[in-house]
Amino acid sequence: MNPTLTSLAIGPSSPTITKSQTQQMSATGTYDDGSTKDLTGRATWTSSDSSCATINANGLVTPSASVVNICTTTVGASFGTVSASSTTVTVTPGTPTAITLAASPTNPAPNDSVTFTANATFPGSSSPQDITTSVTWINSDTTELTLTNGSGTGTISATATVGNQINVTASFSGVDSNTVTLTISQ
Repeated sequence: MNPTLTSLAIGPSSPTITKSQTQQMSATGTYDDGSTKDLTGRATWTSSDSSCATINANGLVTPSASVVNICTTTVGASFGTVSASSTTVTVTPGTPTAITLAASPTNPAPNDSVTFTANATFPGSSSPQDITTSVTWINSDTTELTLTNGSGTGTISATATVGNQINVTASFSGVDSNTVTLTISQ
């Protein structure tokens, strides 16, 4: 008796690429007997926004040549009646020339929320693009400030020490922003 396909997983999860790159996706099928099989070249691939990026029958994501701002497309795969959970592919116009980070407030009290905004300037564009949800956070004190990648909001610990300073930098495509210093207030 042949095993039955029960699930399909795609990867990598939430990749970010520039418009000059491609991204090879993979589809792995899991069967009811616990076995797995690479179904990348046999799955049916879809992209929700072809003006951002397309995906071919072999799972290769190719950004649109017309990308001038950051865009996202939802990539999915199916095999027979089984569909994979989708993932978001982010396409950028290239490596930013500069990233500007701002925070509000900069003198938060314990239990306060802090909102961060990261704007990047890309080659060929003078208009900054909001990349807050795409950056990796560099946080000097993860005990007193909880800041999750994919989010622009951080929370100061209830036990944060008044007067302590926390340095936060945003990083994207190997480029770091300015450093914002938060000072814990009462």
